[in-house]
Amino acid sequence: MDKPFKTIEQQMAILRSRNMDVDPAYAGVLKREGYYSVVNGYKAPFLDFVGNGVDLQDVYRDGTSLGDVYRLFKFDRDLRLTMMRYFAEAEAALKTVCAYRFSEVHQGEKEPYLIPANYRSESSYQPRILELIDSFKSILHKPPHDKKRGFKREYIHHYVRNHDETPLWVLTNFLMLGQVFKFYEYQNESMRNYIAKGFSELYRESHGVEIKISQKRLRMAFDHIKDFRNICAHDERLYCARVSPGRDVTFASMLGDLELVLSKDEHARMQGEIIHLLHEMMNDLGGETAMIVLDGMGVTDLSRTFFSFA
Repeated sequence: MDKPFKTIEQQMAILRSRNMDVDPAYAGVLKREGYYSVVNGYKAPFLDFVGNGVDLQDVYRDGTSLGDVYRLFKFDRDLRLTMMRYFAEAEAALKTVCAYRFSEVHQGEKEPYLIPANYRSESSYQPRILELIDSFKSILHKPPHDKKRGFKREYIHHYVRNHDETPLWVLTNFLMLGQVFKFYEYQNESMRNYIAKGFSELYRESHGVEIKISQKRLRMAFDHIKDFRNICAHDERLYCARVSPGRDVTFASMLGDLELVLSKDEHARMQGEIIHLLHEMMNDLGGETAMIVLDGMGVTDLSRTFFSFA
């Protein structure tokens, strides 16, 4: 077995052999959080690449301590917890605007979100559209799904039992961000434009600035938001994450996407909280390590009051 079990003492000995200062007090960190999560997850900014630029032995720069690595681990966790609030704000906005605009256009139709003709007509989208509709039917326990299993939420049960239809704004309350994103993506071009127009209006009302958010730009923004939100939900490393097929969208780039869909006050609050976390991290880690972390995040300029996004 090439990765045999190691005791906490053995794990600490390995780190010391690689030029890391390991205070015995941090044994509790390894017991509670795990070597893999802390060390393997956050060692990169601390490794010594002097010489040929290739690190093969996980040797750490002089002065690196397990406390430093754990500090970066804690920074990233705090960053994830902070961002989940704002991802929730963005998710609520997408659910609300989609439900309102779709329902407005399809007034008088019974559960129009279950009608394939109300979505895109391209043949390449048809299997995915039918799959999405089937997931809606599963939530509502419509045939061919088993109605004996019980409803997933009481408010869904209420509408199915007491009304002749379940409105989209009730259904979206149960959906995950990925499902709502697909619902938007699978709309015909006219509806996508109408939903994007709703976000342009929200931006004008909140920011006092007239901008046009295209349906393509809105899709791109929520595609990034969705992926970063999933990283947070699965407790994965956030600060240096990359998304999109080209893996070229950084954390900082995603903040620009959030700026389009959050209110002005929420966006300002988010910026303030991130700046606070960054300054704490920089003060604790300092110098070369902090610059590596900022570069990983895609932050290109940082001062006490402002930082810009690449």
